[in-house]
Amino acid sequence: MRRHVRWGIVGVGALMTISYGVASMPKHSRVNASVPSGAGGLATWPWAPRGITWRSSGFNLVPYSVRVTHDPSLPKGQRMLIRPGESGTIYRVGSIKTLVSPPVNAHVLVGTATVHTLSIGGHVYRYDKVLSMLTTAYNGSTSMNGPWGAVAAWDGKPLHPGDVAVDPSVIPFGTYLYIDGYGPARAVDSGSAIIGDHVDLFFKESSAKISAWGLQWHKVYILAQKPGNYAG
Repeated sequence: MRRHVRWGIVGVGALMTISYGVASMPKHSRVNASVPSGAGGLATWPWAPRGITWRSSGFNLVPYSVRVTHDPSLPKGQRMLIRPGESGTIYRVGSIKTLVSPPVNAHVLVGTATVHTLSIGGHVYRYDKVLSMLTTAYNGSTSMNGPWGAVAAWDGKPLHPGDVAVDPSVIPFGTYLYIDGYGPARAVDSGSAIIGDHVDLFFKESSAKISAWGLQWHKVYILAQKPGNYAG
């Protein structure tokens, strides 16, 4: 055991001697020196950048993959992003890698329907497009409609179940829809909080039941014609 201790001390001394010798050699003698040198020709500290024991470190991104699911309810060729992907992160020290955060794979639906029809409860709906939209709910209360009451922004008529509020730049007023979890509908209303891929569903329910709806993502089918079971 003592032999190894003495050898370790000698080894450190030899390293220091090599470093000093390389630094003090004449110029022509240091051409083939194997110890990296720093500024002014002095030997680099072993653990500093370019030192003989230095190891590079840093963060690297881990790419995510895309999961593709074929959906017979989407028109053929249409793609719908269900979940966006996020890159992961690893921390690298030399050849050692530590996972900091794993990647989150994206999920995309690809339509396979050649005939754009949807059959639900004995009713057939013809549609041109399907959107994935955030849905909320509202009723006829003043707090949800303002002092002008529960009337449609499009034509001023009283609201009834099946009427929904949309962003007209996304879904034009008058468009007939079928919304999963809600049924046949028509875009007749709007609101300052209804922006982008967001649709607000009208119910004749209490405010407590309306609040229970919360935020839900649903498929919204853009229909090619008025559905036979639409009450409006």
